[in-house]
Amino acid sequence: MGAKVRRGASASLRLAVELHDVSGDLAIGIALLKGWREAAGNGKPSELDRAIAVFEQVLAELRRLMRTVSQVAARSQPVSLRESFELEAKANGIDLELTLAGKESWLSRAQAELIRLTGREAIRNVKRHAGSKQCRLAIDLTTCPFVMTARDWGAGIQPDSQFGGGIALLEALADECGAALRISSQPGLGVELTLTGPRCVLAPDAHRPIRQQSELSSVVADESPGSRKRVAARRPIGPLGQQIT
Repeated sequence: MGAKVRRGASASLRLAVELHDVSGDLAIGIALLKGWREAAGNGKPSELDRAIAVFEQVLAELRRLMRTVSQVAARSQPVSLRESFELEAKANGIDLELTLAGKESWLSRAQAELIRLTGREAIRNVKRHAGSKQCRLAIDLTTCPFVMTARDWGAGIQPDSQFGGGIALLEALADECGAALRISSQPGLGVELTLTGPRCVLAPDAHRPIRQQSELSSVVADESPGSRKRVAARRPIGPLGQQIT
């Protein structure tokens, strides 16, 4: 029975992922259509306006369906965080370096799902944008608040780039849970995503979660010179400027 529950939860998560990807592509298409409409600048209703309205309605329905499927998956007791990330990495052809300290049993369902979605997005963005196959996930559940970091050694994020729908959704979910999502990057040296859980009632002030930051900081600013050399050696050789979504 337990195996069937895990398979059902995994299928629901996969469906939620696919719906997220479709809705993301549709959102990009809508943005392009709006750009063409603004460039035309005639100010009169057109077939393009009607098409945009229809696509926006479809996008809203897709997002509602995605939330419903995600809720079903959460209620179905999905596989452990470790199993979930290993399956996601295998499905995307990513070499995953995973460390998980502590037990996830003390997490609330919402917190566990937030960690799962954040790690999944990090793994998928390595495949989509980083130009690399290496991803490191480190999850520390031995302290409260919990801390999760996701690191890649890909193309990084350009300073003037805009985050896509996936990151924006995670930021909103983190904010609802009282958690904080921080992204550090430097073009050509990869991306580090840090998720810090909500402050615990009995935790000292020093353990308060970091505040959400809108600007990018350097992903290597706090690393030692030796660590920077290792990062530079591991980054792929290829075009820069690929963006995270």
